[in-house]
Amino acid sequence: MIEKPNTPIYDTYEIQKRVDAYISQFKEGYFSPLAMVARLTEEVGEIAREVNHFYGEKPKKASEKENTIEEELGDLIFVLASFANSLDIDLSDSFHRAITKIETRDKDRWTKK
Repeated sequence: MIEKPNTPIYDTYEIQKRVDAYISQFKEGYFSPLAMVARLTEEVGEIAREVNHFYGEKPKKASEKENTIEEELGDLIFVLASFANSLDIDLSDSFHRAITKIETRDKDRWTKK
């Protein structure tokens, strides 16, 4: 289990609201759905790169910026919230549907502790 952080805790509603407040201040607004998928893919790639540097066989070059998996996950959450907002999707509802499906479908799939 993760420990309670020292930083503010946001639920998905607050995350989506804060992202919308940021994006809404610009005329350009949200990107198109296709551009959002590209952004999500880009962020997942950046997470993969950081995981490879920390846990894989490919060390960073001395000239490479120090990013962390935590920072990259934050970027992914921002883009995911932007994507959901652009399509008027409630992430809390999406998560509830997904976890309910997983808890039902996979309830006997793994060895219980």
